[in-house]
Amino acid sequence: MYNCRRMMMQSITKRCILSATATSRISSMMARCTSSIAAASWAGTKYSKRVYHCHTPLDPLLTIASQKLQSSSFSSSPGKATKTKMIPRKAALHLTPKAREIFRKLIEATSSEGIKLKYEMSSQHALRMAFKFDLIKDVKKELSHEDEGVSLEVLEDGVTPKPPAESWNDNLPKLYIDSGAFMKVLGGKLDVKINPETGDIIPLLFDREGNEMDPNA
Repeated sequence: MYNCRRMMMQSITKRCILSATATSRISSMMARCTSSIAAASWAGTKYSKRVYHCHTPLDPLLTIASQKLQSSSFSSSPGKATKTKMIPRKAALHLTPKAREIFRKLIEATSSEGIKLKYEMSSQHALRMAFKFDLIKDVKKELSHEDEGVSLEVLEDGVTPKPPAESWNDNLPKLYIDSGAFMKVLGGKLDVKINPETGDIIPLLFDREGNEMDPNA
């Protein structure tokens, strides 16, 4: 009888030891998992702080213009994917230094891939045509193979525009001429002005003789 009780006590004691050991191992594993999660969280916080966004500051009027241009560009219908096209010898349109600078600032401030010059019905005057700009967020989806890009870059002299032969496939943001506006503006010069009351960016186009183009002429 005594031996039987002794064996039972030993068995119970052994089970308690095993249970305590298992509990200790589980607690250790949970502590390790908690430490790993905390370390991962700390690492994510640490490295996420290294992401910086630096944009060229815009003056208030240009900021309003960029906001209006973004809101109006969402209605643009996507075009076909860009196809291979013969590289022209000269740019289809000459940009003034002012226009080039404003386009580059707008593209940078809005994280766009370019700006498109369009020729379509005016939204302000019935039965009138007008030149207008749209921001391009995705070149592959919003351009057709008939739209032509004009570089916003200049050569090392800081004055001469980068020719198509050097800029055609440089993957840099450009001014794109919509196929519907191409023949209307071909060979001309493009400048811009900002309406101080509305913040609209207004295209100013001049022909080869320096005369301002009338969209309805």
